[in-house]
Amino acid sequence: EYAIPNSVTSIGDGAFCYCNNLTSITIPNSVTSIKRSAFEGCSSLTSIAIPDSVTEIGSIAFASCRSLESVYCKAITPPSLGEDVFKDLYTLTFPGGFVNLGCAIYVPTESVNAYKAATNWTDYAVDIVGYDF
Repeated sequence: EYAIPNSVTSIGDGAFCYCNNLTSITIPNSVTSIKRSAFEGCSSLTSIAIPDSVTEIGSIAFASCRSLESVYCKAITPPSLGEDVFKDLYTLTFPGGFVNLGCAIYVPTESVNAYKAATNWTDYAVDIVGYDF
C-alpha cells in the first residue's frame, strides 16, 4: 500500500496515471482536490477511499481503473465531479444512461439523494449506496 504524505493538498494531473502495480493507496485528510487523470489507468487498484476533505474530483480521475470494485466517498456534500471520472468502468447505453461493470460507490447514508442529484454524479446514480462511515 502506498500512503500519500499529510503535506499533500492536491493530487495533481496524471499523478499516478497508469501505475499498473498500484493496488491500494491511502489519501490523507490534507487532500482537497484530485485532479484530471490522477489515477487513470491504474488497472490493479481495487478500492479507493476519498476523505471528506476532498471537494473536487477532476475529469477522468479514475478512468480505466478496470479492477476498481469499491469507491468510498466520505464527504457529506458531494465533491464537484468532472466528466467521465469513472469512464470505462461503465458502458454507455441508449437512449441514455450507464450500465455498471461492477463498481459500487459508497457515500454517507444521509447524502445518497444529494449525490444521485449532483452534476455528473447522476451518471452513476444506480451504483451510489448509503454507507455509515
